[in-house]
Amino acid sequence: MFSRKTMAFGFVVLSLIGLIIYSQIMPDKITVYQENFEDCNSEGNLLRCKDGALYLNTGDSAQTGEGVWSKNVSLSPGKITWNWDGQDLDKFSLWLKVTFSDHKSIYYVAAGSMNPQSEGEYYRDQENRRRFSPSVIISGTPMSTVERDLFEDYEKYCGPAENIKIEKLSAGFRDNSTQHQNILSISDLKIYEK
Repeated sequence: MFSRKTMAFGFVVLSLIGLIIYSQIMPDKITVYQENFEDCNSEGNLLRCKDGALYLNTGDSAQTGEGVWSKNVSLSPGKITWNWDGQDLDKFSLWLKVTFSDHKSIYYVAAGSMNPQSEGEYYRDQENRRRFSPSVIISGTPMSTVERDLFEDYEKYCGPAENIKIEKLSAGFRDNSTQHQNILSISDLKIYEK
């Protein structure tokens, strides 16, 4: 007959083996959207796509410029991740915008960046009346890999998240400095199932 210590040890070992097998079988996150930035459908001639990244490089410190990339999608809000980076930063703007099916939008603005110029969106309601929906701006997002829960952010800043979809993703870049080159980039943009 086995002692209590042997049985307890056996139980712990079997539990650990079960956890290891479970973690290998079950995926951590299910990706529902991934942007590889292969097509630079953007406004502004200074935005480029290369090696899975979208970036603004004005070429030298005396030149300034800007650009906006956008893509229409139809996704349920989940977790969103991306990586953004910058070099030689001064008087720059770098943001990621998520627009929802109810015309509300959230801007994530990089730390050190100027806020975007947009204050919201005008749209026509069901009775063709002109309406305005102000944007939420979340400033100070670290210049590194970022992970946000879109569902939680929507509920916190916009209200109940019932029957909403993500309709558009946009990224904005601006270099206003004539002293610094402001090389800005965004990559690894993904949305995961909630």
